[in-house]
Amino acid sequence: MRSIQTRVVALLSSAVLCVTSIHAEPDVTTVKLPYGGIRPQAAIDRAGMIHIVQANSKIKGDLMYVKHAPGQKQFSDPVKVLREASGMAASFNMTVGRDGRVHVFTRPNPRYSKKELGAEAYDAMFKSKARFFVLRYMLHSRLNDDGSAFEDETNIIGKTIGFEGVGAIVADQNSAKVYAFWPGQTEPGPEMGRDMYMAVSEDEGKNWSEPRKLDIDIEGNCRCCPIQAIMDAKGNMYIVYRNSVRTSTASWDKNTFLLVSKDAGKSWNKTLVQKWENCGCPGAPYSMASGTEGVYMGFSTRGTSSFVKVGKRLKINPAPSSSGKSSTRPMVAANKNGDVLFCWVEVQDVVWQVFNRNGDALANVAGRLNGVAAKWSNAAAVATSSGDFLLYYDGHTPAKGAGG
Repeated sequence: MRSIQTRVVALLSSAVLCVTSIHAEPDVTTVKLPYGGIRPQAAIDRAGMIHIVQANSKIKGDLMYVKHAPGQKQFSDPVKVLREASGMAASFNMTVGRDGRVHVFTRPNPRYSKKELGAEAYDAMFKSKARFFVLRYMLHSRLNDDGSAFEDETNIIGKTIGFEGVGAIVADQNSAKVYAFWPGQTEPGPEMGRDMYMAVSEDEGKNWSEPRKLDIDIEGNCRCCPIQAIMDAKGNMYIVYRNSVRTSTASWDKNTFLLVSKDAGKSWNKTLVQKWENCGCPGAPYSMASGTEGVYMGFSTRGTSSFVKVGKRLKINPAPSSSGKSSTRPMVAANKNGDVLFCWVEVQDVVWQVFNRNGDALANVAGRLNGVAAKWSNAAAVATSSGDFLLYYDGHTPAKGAGG
């Protein structure tokens, strides 16, 4: 069991506090993750326990789950997430539901498709013009009742096909309901013809409904960009995704859109967040967070990461970078006071800035960890019950010349 490394980066005198704010500026504690994992995702349950899922490496394709209590120096022993798909994970999303039950949604790599389809059918499809559509599985895994292991994963997406990114999963902490969302299609074809699908579990992920296509035109979907989703305290649901409209033989418009449902997924409305015209294949992930002041989302466009608060008017807050490097892999967390921790990666540096409820950057609550993110990795963040933030990073040795 390894000890974490912490660094608190926010201090404010009581004299200044009385003048400028009705609550203390939050602390940000940076925490190095154990066991060598990358691309962490973290969520906190109602009891204050933090649940973390991370890939064990970009190559090996396994997912690890650990728990961490705020203020503690150690993590729980790692638990493998995947069973039948062990060693075959390509990308994933996670959520925490009622009583701290963890749910993971995984898009496995082609090895899983070959195992399920059989070598002959797989090879025939791979050699055809429909080779991309061997990617036709997304798997739900859930933590068992005593939290000691994950149950066998289940493919819940029916006959939909054509994935490179991964879908999103949302658990209602007030009920046994779990929702899964993913963009897909039922026949091989261009990504401009993709729709958004949804499946629902009424029993904490034991059983799932048949997939249902959402009754809204999403204008296609960039198949390499994973979507993200969240539920707020009122039960409203939000999905952020990137569309796909072809503009030439080698270029697309791939804009960020937000879908919102206020009736448990029965109906949806769509809002344009930011355009990305004449784009190729960005592979840019999203993040979302829900706090007492609302819902926030992080996204990247043309090498700049930003976050917005969901509302009638979307104020885009770009990463305040002075390094001149691109900002990627944005992460957001929101606390009970309306403060927002916005984190991103510059090459292999993890950088963060906290904003108050008015959208103002707090000069004393910002920082940078040089060269700690593995290539293609990200940080993960949660807000604790105290109103402070925990920022998790993987702590890999940087490549030569990386860091700021």
